[in-house]
Amino acid sequence: MNYRELWFKNNESNHGWYTCAKCGKKIRKADVDIDHIIPRKHGGSDRLYNLQCLCKHCNRSKQASMKDTIPDLAKANHQRAVKAVKNAAKSAKKAVVKKISGDGKKKK
Repeated sequence: MNYRELWFKNNESNHGWYTCAKCGKKIRKADVDIDHIIPRKHGGSDRLYNLQCLCKHCNRSKQASMKDTIPDLAKANHQRAVKAVKNAAKSAKKAVVKKISGDGKKKK
C-alpha cells in the first residue's frame, strides 16, 4: 500500500470532500495532495503520522519547506491520538463489563 492509499484508508471523507490542512479549502479526492509533513528530502517517512491532506496550491507553495513542521505534526496527529484514546477507553469498558457480568461468577 502506498502512502496515498494509507492516508485515505485512515481518513474518512465528508460526503466525498476533504479539507486542506493549511487553508481549510474543501477539495475532492482527485484534487487532494497527500503531503509529507517532514519532506522525504529531509528524511521524512511514508508513515501515517507524517502525512497530511493539502490542496494542490498549498502543497506547491510548501515544497520541501520545514518551516511549519512542528505545528503540522501536532495538528495532524492530535486527532489520531484522541481517536486512539477513545478506542482504548471503549475496549477497557467492554473488558470490565464482560468481567463483571460473565467472568465474575465463581467456578465450582
